[in-house]
Amino acid sequence: MGIVKSQVYKNTAISYIGIVIGYVNLVLFYPAYLTTEQIGLFQLLIGISLLYTLVASLGMPSIIIRYFPFHKTEDGSHKGFIHWTAAFSLVGFILSTLIFFIFKPVIIANYIVKAPLFAEYYNYLVPLTFFTLFFNLLESFGKVIYQTIYSGFLREIVLRILTTVAILLLAKGWIDFSQFIIFYILIYSLISLLIFISLAFSGKFSYRLNKKQFLEIQNKEVVGYGLYMLLAGTVYVLLQKIDVIMLGSMVGLSMVGVYSTFFNIATVITVPAKALNRVTYQIIADSWKEKNMGNIADIYSKTSIIQMIVGCLLFIGILINKDNLLSMINKNEFTEQFNVFVVIGLSFLVDITGGLNAHIIASSHKYKLVTALVFFSSLFCIGLNYLLIPLYGGMGAAFAFLITTTLYNFCTWFYIKYRFKMQPFSGKHLLILATAFICYVIGAYFWKMPNLYLDILIRSGITTLVFGFIIYYLKVSLDLNEKVDSTLVKLHIKK
Repeated sequence: MGIVKSQVYKNTAISYIGIVIGYVNLVLFYPAYLTTEQIGLFQLLIGISLLYTLVASLGMPSIIIRYFPFHKTEDGSHKGFIHWTAAFSLVGFILSTLIFFIFKPVIIANYIVKAPLFAEYYNYLVPLTFFTLFFNLLESFGKVIYQTIYSGFLREIVLRILTTVAILLLAKGWIDFSQFIIFYILIYSLISLLIFISLAFSGKFSYRLNKKQFLEIQNKEVVGYGLYMLLAGTVYVLLQKIDVIMLGSMVGLSMVGVYSTFFNIATVITVPAKALNRVTYQIIADSWKEKNMGNIADIYSKTSIIQMIVGCLLFIGILINKDNLLSMINKNEFTEQFNVFVVIGLSFLVDITGGLNAHIIASSHKYKLVTALVFFSSLFCIGLNYLLIPLYGGMGAAFAFLITTTLYNFCTWFYIKYRFKMQPFSGKHLLILATAFICYVIGAYFWKMPNLYLDILIRSGITTLVFGFIIYYLKVSLDLNEKVDSTLVKLHIKK
């Protein structure tokens, strides 16, 4: 866990700063200066571009994570592996773009009744996808050399700050909504360029190309793995975005705006997982290469506990501030649909508590199983959405997400336990749940402060202190206790 500890806390700090900026955008600026329909369109474009990006990548980010250790060289040429992945991704982008335009009439036809505004912005998806693909590939190369902090800074902080600038320009009337979308695409191009410059000057990569080694990379195993991961990754994102995509065509962009806002607010629960995964994914891949099952089991257990601790605290933190949150958004559509957030939040809590379930399998020789599981989970989720959205709208989509996420994590957990004889759960997880319930009651029934922001500060502060004290006292996570102790020593509070 040494490498994990050295970077994960920095990544977590970056993520939390990004959360603050993101929440200002989500809770204050978007509802104030955009209609729910415009918010819905913006989130729909982002959701579809993620799927578009995955198809265009042809599984290259997963290939980089898994196979870079086998091609790594001291001179930085890495046997032409960089050139090969870049060329393969470019071909993938060109082919997927051709398909994107061939099926344009069919796709637009599904939205023209409930979401006619989408047709006007369809072509914006091409440049947005290109720069997203470019950034994702470069970020993957940063991960394999354990340089994850800068890419996190660009994605979590720079992207969100510049998006804030864009929304403020819109608020001032200096740009319109279409120019706001263009501004957002240009932001992605900027952060892609910045991460490229960072890696180019890292000294870890060379532009030299050995044609013979370059051609040797193109073997069935690597390409086959990439295609399997492409399918798994595509259907996994589809699993996360199918609700927004189907809500747009079946209900309308306004509901997408409400649902996606609550969905994005709930993603705060996944922050500890994202911070850990920036580092642990590559360690798991390296451990499989070395057949170090003990290290995998240790990381599996520790990450599950840490993710559940922070996830529960963040979840109850939002729940106890429900009235404050809705007061800041100040739109009736959100007040009426708050239970959507509760269900989505529970879904994310289930997912991060599962820890590294899917990645452990995906990094092993049994990686094809992930593709099958995610594929059938997506079909199941699509079916549930088709049944539940017409009946319950946004709540139906939320329930479909919760049920599918729970079943998927149960299947991956059970397989790892059966096949590899490891699983992350213990009595400590029950202690975390009990602590979360106690702190929720304390926070929810704490007396109301006269000022909204003072109430958030006091209510959240008291709840966090009680939660942190109980978790520390019970020694639920020795890694967190060690971090707290070292911090107290630095502050001269503890010897």
